[in-house]
Amino acid sequence: MIYQEKVRVNYNREIAKGYLEVEFESEIIGLHSRPGQFINILPNLNWNNVMRRPMSISQQSNSSLRIIFKIVGTGTAIMSNWKEGELVDIIGPLGNYWKNWKKYHPVLIGGGVGIAPILNLHYHLNAMKINNTLIMGARNKYEHFLKHSPKNRIYLTTDDGSYGISGNVLDAYNFINNKDKQKIFSCGPVSMMMGVRKMAIEKDIPCDLAIERIMACGFGICQGCTVERLSSLDEHSYRNRFALACIDGPIFSAKEIISC
Repeated sequence: MIYQEKVRVNYNREIAKGYLEVEFESEIIGLHSRPGQFINILPNLNWNNVMRRPMSISQQSNSSLRIIFKIVGTGTAIMSNWKEGELVDIIGPLGNYWKNWKKYHPVLIGGGVGIAPILNLHYHLNAMKINNTLIMGARNKYEHFLKHSPKNRIYLTTDDGSYGISGNVLDAYNFINNKDKQKIFSCGPVSMMMGVRKMAIEKDIPCDLAIERIMACGFGICQGCTVERLSSLDEHSYRNRFALACIDGPIFSAKEIISC
């Protein structure tokens, strides 16, 4: 079920260069959310634009939820100035969620603000005492907010080699690859996910991708967040060929879609 809730800001802080984390007091959506789902946000209660701002949930509990974002436009600029105690109108939980990891060793790969749903799954698996490997990519050390800790199966990469493993997330994956039966869960920039998708298909590794799209409604009315997926000619129809990230996703199998 989808809810509309006015939530209160518990804190709003910068956790790395350009990255902010907000925690909301949320007794409804926080309780009903699962890792991989997202919320749609009014940047302020006087927001007159048609489009809310979709944000993946990075962590939730019975009484709160968190998001991680960067300032990229007017909406997120307003969000960056939220004060403790401020009321924010959100809709959620939206979309599907991560699942089907029980037969595998989960390898979680994230980059940029796409790390939010990956972190949520990481915390969820840890809470269930399920071993998992986390790989997080960034351009440089200033964009990281976790600690590179191979002994805890947390591998951070930087494009400039300033922290962790020098290179991208695929370099890290090849570095730590083991003989466990794996499944990959990934979210991040399109170029990163296309690389992960290609590698997973070539190596026949099960892989789920959380797709980011521009959304207006968040629940399938506007038809704006299409994702082209594979479909045979004998079953071709608009809905077979084009999924909606907001209701069919945002999580799709790498073999199900044509591009990220």
